[in-house]
Amino acid sequence: MSRDCSPGGRVGTRTAAEVDAVIARLSGSPQPLPAPLRGALAAYEWAVGRRPVAPVSGSQALDAVPTEAQLVGEERASLRRVHDRVGTSLAERDFALGAVRALAWLLGYTGDQP
Repeated sequence: MSRDCSPGGRVGTRTAAEVDAVIARLSGSPQPLPAPLRGALAAYEWAVGRRPVAPVSGSQALDAVPTEAQLVGEERASLRRVHDRVGTSLAERDFALGAVRALAWLLGYTGDQP
């Protein structure tokens, strides 16, 4: 990784090495990723500062990497998108679901890693 995620190299509750391993696994897939895994990859890359804007809300981090509060905010925005059955397509909801799951893992809400 090109920069520390936070003091101690943490991204939420995860180590930078854990997040790097997930990014490498997802980005190294020989097949196109389904929407949920694209959403997860986008969330991981944003969380470590490799993307300038959040994957679902489009908000920008205050610094090079988002704070834990911004990770929580993006997880909540993504969850709202998942439940928006009127203004959001199935593909957008699937992408947002992947982001929700990735952010929940980063924040320690779950041990299930997408």
